[in-house]
Amino acid sequence: MKRIITAFFFLFFSCLCLAQTQKDTLFTIPKHQIGIGINKFIKSIFASDDNAMVINYRYSPKGKWSYRTGFDYKKDDSEGGFTQFAMKLGVDRNLKRYRNWNFYYGADAFMRYSNYKNINKPQYDNGIGAFIGVQYFISPHFSISTEPMFYYKYIYIVDRDTFQKDKKTGWSETGFGKVGFVELNFHF
Repeated sequence: MKRIITAFFFLFFSCLCLAQTQKDTLFTIPKHQIGIGINKFIKSIFASDDNAMVINYRYSPKGKWSYRTGFDYKKDDSEGGFTQFAMKLGVDRNLKRYRNWNFYYGADAFMRYSNYKNINKPQYDNGIGAFIGVQYFISPHFSISTEPMFYYKYIYIVDRDTFQKDKKTGWSETGFGKVGFVELNFHF
């Protein structure tokens, strides 16, 4: 009888110990994440933003910090067509994990180059942005997220066809970006 009671208590306390080590989150944060903006596929439902990138990559080596990059490329071959290239680099930090939800914040530095066929005036956008991200894990390998951002960017156009001494015209913009921009993420 002593053996049965001892085995029962051993089994009971083993289950309690395992329950105490269980985390409050359902999924661990994966090392690699690739994200694609949903608005590129369903334009009528989700918002679009000039500061958003089509493909995003996030690397989380360990701890709460992650490193990010993103790319965007557009080419229009019509008569008034254009070519655009954009990229970003950034960092984010996990703020809170709760079950399938992940909350984080961070900053990105980004640049965009645009060149239009009909005019010889390339446009350069350089900026920084601070964001708060909300991510929901659908499964261990898929999630959906949004990152509203407050940004500042400096835009300048170089007019190569003018006879003026200063060929550069520039201005700055600030605002909220990526509000309503939704991203589908794959984790591995």
